[in-house]
Amino acid sequence: MENKGNYDVKEEFKKPWTHVSIFFIMLHVMNFALFSSSLHSTKDRIALLYFPLVTMIITLAIVVLNPRYSKHRESFSEHMLASYRKICASVFIVLDLIFLALMFKYSGEFLFSTLKLALFLSAILHLAVGISFATITPNRLIGLKFPWLLSNEMAWKKTHRISAYIWIAFGLFGIAIGLGQEVNVYMVLASCLPMMISFITSLFLSHRYKNIDC
Repeated sequence: MENKGNYDVKEEFKKPWTHVSIFFIMLHVMNFALFSSSLHSTKDRIALLYFPLVTMIITLAIVVLNPRYSKHRESFSEHMLASYRKICASVFIVLDLIFLALMFKYSGEFLFSTLKLALFLSAILHLAVGISFATITPNRLIGLKFPWLLSNEMAWKKTHRISAYIWIAFGLFGIAIGLGQEVNVYMVLASCLPMMISFITSLFLSHRYKNIDC
């Protein structure tokens, strides 16, 4: 994207920051669906769903389209575009937290159990790990430590990028379920699935790239 004239909107939608932003939009809709039955005021339901949802969609559209259609597009640098993306992600996180807190306040039916707490904490951990996997570079300190990955840089990178989306998705779904549903032990055990999926993915990719000189 060094050549601003070649800025490709379709390519922008393939980048991790866009995927994470869409996940936050989905998380907001899921949270509202879980709490909507406890919100007795129509005005509350409209305000808690449509206002943040429209704000996030407009923000995403501006960040993606502005570098392509702005009359000042020639002045955009890669550093400036990175700042736009960080601002967008920050807005989504803040809006999600603010309106989730408002849903708690007006629903009045939120109770924590031990299993809910376990699932909620596990989901936060999965989300944090997934976000780190999206940007991490090959190393022997942080990441998946399977021996067949440590000796294959290409497989290492591909496994962590694919795993990032899986772990983030499980984290977001786990948070939504843990906050608004009755949780049983099987839901908590399901938090082991991302590691199992990453394990299988690493085996497949290490075999696929074993003959490629990394």
